[in-house]
Amino acid sequence: MLVFAKQFPTAFANDTTRTATPLTDQPGDPERGRQIILDRDKGDCVICHAMPLPGRESHGTVGMPLGGVGERYSASELRLRVGDPKILNPQSIMPAYFKINGLHRVLKNYRGKSILTAQEIEDVVAYLLTLKKTPKMGEGTSPPPYSVKSRQSGYDFLSQENQQLQNDEFANPGMLWVEKGKELWKTGDGLAAKSCANCHQDAEKSMRGVRAQYPKFDSRRKKLMSLEQRINHCRETHLRAKPYSYESEPLLALTAFVGLQSRGMPVNIQIDGPVRPFFEAGKAFFLRRRGQLDLACTHCHDQNAGQRLRGEVVSQGQSNGFPIYRHLWQTLGSVQRMFIWCNTAVRAEPLSYGSEEYVSLELYMAWRGRELPVETPAVRR
Repeated sequence: MLVFAKQFPTAFANDTTRTATPLTDQPGDPERGRQIILDRDKGDCVICHAMPLPGRESHGTVGMPLGGVGERYSASELRLRVGDPKILNPQSIMPAYFKINGLHRVLKNYRGKSILTAQEIEDVVAYLLTLKKTPKMGEGTSPPPYSVKSRQSGYDFLSQENQQLQNDEFANPGMLWVEKGKELWKTGDGLAAKSCANCHQDAEKSMRGVRAQYPKFDSRRKKLMSLEQRINHCRETHLRAKPYSYESEPLLALTAFVGLQSRGMPVNIQIDGPVRPFFEAGKAFFLRRRGQLDLACTHCHDQNAGQRLRGEVVSQGQSNGFPIYRHLWQTLGSVQRMFIWCNTAVRAEPLSYGSEEYVSLELYMAWRGRELPVETPAVRR
């Protein structure tokens, strides 16, 4: 008879002795367990752990190497560590593969479900028990962690080729949006038939330093505003034009064009006075676990910056380059698109573009990257 995920804590009630009885009557199958471990929609263990898998490259370094784990731990201990490692260590960042309760904002398709079924847990444990031999240096391991300074731009984590791509204004794909934004800056629109240039004249002068100060508190509207929201507010108020939608080409283009005027200037935002509550809300969001994987922004971008997820170095998640051209997207994207992408990656329900929570998170992220140079439009993987 199966033991369901919601009953998991009682199955491991005696955590003083760290014992856990099998979750099913059917013994685990090591070969099925191996397949589950490699399945990106299931265990995906190599994203964090180096494993003794011949011919398999790009292992992670966030978790401990799993070579020899079958000698170091019993079946009960492995079952506990895979099922709900937070019973052993509440601060663990390893997902609880057999848990459904106590999770925050789980993505709709995953609600009420554990990552693995009871039988899959048993299969994974059976496979891990076969890993008796600790591999020699270089076998099933990844390169050492990247050396991280106290505050670093994502640029520092790029390959030399991508750094050169960002530096070259003729090759940087983000400059295509900048050119479009330059045209929009001068083009009349709305019932007022006015352009941005009618009020702000030469953007090289009037917009110098603007990108470095956002998000910013609007004292008239009594709210924190992102740069995209400020552009749309100006359109509605002064041009009497419809606001652009988030991630639309014109909004990305104008944001990139305005941002370019601050390139090289240090991020310099205010977090005191009326801004402080938004800053604290953004910080709380950054630290809050969420999703079926039960991870917070801080777990990757503070605690494990410089480590590897599979073969990719984890950056500090700085926002000084947005909007960015991301190879994965094959287009320009805002920082809030990245928030939504990250939320979805940990199987958390994302918020809406322009939500107060995301703008507050933008503020906190900008503070984390204070004094880093603006790189708009940056290139990222």
